Amino acid sequence: MFKKAFLTIILMASSALAQQGDKQAEQRGSDKLDIKKLEQKYWAAKDDDFSVVQNRRYVKAERFYLTAEGGIPFNDPYSTGSIFGASFGYFFNERWGVEANYNSANMKDNDAVDQFVTQYGAIPDHNIFKSSYFLSGTFVPFYAKMSFMDKSIIYFDMGLSLGVGSVNYEIAKNTGNESKNAFGVKLGIFQQIFFSEHFAVRVDLNNTWSNQDQAKYYTPGSALPGGGTAGANTLGSKTINDTSLMFGLTYWH
Repeated sequence: MFKKAFLTIILMASSALAQQGDKQAEQRGSDKLDIKKLEQKYWAAKDDDFSVVQNRRYVKAERFYLTAEGGIPFNDPYSTGSIFGASFGYFFNERWGVEANYNSANMKDNDAVDQFVTQYGAIPDHNIFKSSYFLSGTFVPFYAKMSFMDKSIIYFDMGLSLGVGSVNYEIAKNTGNESKNAFGVKLGIFQQIFFSEHFAVRVDLNNTWSNQDQAKYYTPGSALPGGGTAGANTLGSKTINDTSLMFGLTYWH
């Protein structure tokens, strides 16, 4: 009798534990992460690939912008000074846009020219960058958010610009500089940091290439500072690379 009662208690306890286990399993199953829902919420399917869907606080798509910038050239072997410019552009979407840019330079001879004059008593043959205008296509592959001192979130993107236009320059001459212009190609890298819906800080690293005429500083037959007379004036043409670093403020409409 006692043995039968003991077996009955054991069976009842086992049944209760089994029922409790089934309930816990059902609860765990309901708490499982639904991968399909997660993919649908944060990823957009494109064929067999997936791309990230980001919640952009400051959008560029279908918006015009105007940028005012100032900066310096840093690879000119003969000149130093400052460059000021403006850009006007439009983004079709978050990746692609178009931009018109104009830069004007205020240049003077650098220390290398002064040293050359001191050493040789003559001014070296060189060209002086004056201004440029370009029409470029822009592509923005990078967009990111970063924390600043755990106090605020900074939104920024980085892109490339490729364009064609004209470079205006002067050939330095002792009788007066000669103004010229040449077809140019531009490749730029830019980054902008948004701090409101309508304003962003922008930094540009611009490279331009143009095929410029070259000529001697002293005209043929003129007396040279060290004695003698200058010979032939023409030096042919040469591809010139101008690089500038620009800082500016962008207004987004």
